[in-house]
Amino acid sequence: MQVNFVRALSLGASCAVATIASADIVGFNESFTADAANWRNSNGSSVLAWSSTGGPGGETGGGSYVTSTFNLGSTTAGGFPPIVIRAQQSYGSSGGGYIGNWLAAGVTGITFQFRHDLAEAINVTGRFASAANFPGAAVVAFTPVLPNTWTTISIDLTATSPNFVSFEGSTHAAVFSNIANMQLGFTVPASMVGQNIDGHFDLANFSIVPAPAGLAVLLLGAGAARRRR
Repeated sequence: MQVNFVRALSLGASCAVATIASADIVGFNESFTADAANWRNSNGSSVLAWSSTGGPGGETGGGSYVTSTFNLGSTTAGGFPPIVIRAQQSYGSSGGGYIGNWLAAGVTGITFQFRHDLAEAINVTGRFASAANFPGAAVVAFTPVLPNTWTTISIDLTATSPNFVSFEGSTHAAVFSNIANMQLGFTVPASMVGQNIDGHFDLANFSIVPAPAGLAVLLLGAGAARRRR
């Protein structure tokens, strides 16, 4: 009986280690504490502007954040939501900390804080793809972001999530087994389509969310690390 218990304990420990290894992705958090971490603008030509203060928590006392500027003149009625922020493998965004198999890692969603200075509320959109960048998974967040207001956005990325708009001819399993590119955009208010308006879009505290079991294992690993120290 004791031998079986030891074997079971050993198996559980090895499984926990394996899960921690595959769950590195769900520990990902980009708070832009030092710079823009090579996150880029709408067409990838420029690294995002970085601010050390003014993020969520107060206009002068809040933390750091990044900003993308996008002119709405190129938008069209019925067109795809424009992308304004990109984190991609080819740019070395965040040192590639989010890149890999999100299914194996137990990813269930993302959360971040977003702000803009357009005159009307918008909804944030997202797209997730491999380094080849097609096909991908397109999503829309249901929480409206009011002008000049830091808003927490949470997007469910599980297979049956109502946030999904398209898998671009692919499947949830195929897309999320190989993620290298993340892109954030917005729904353009009808009154602003095609207008010569420069919008500023701010992002802070981007995190990848684990499943409850994955979170428990991460906490277990962190507790073990503290005990070893």
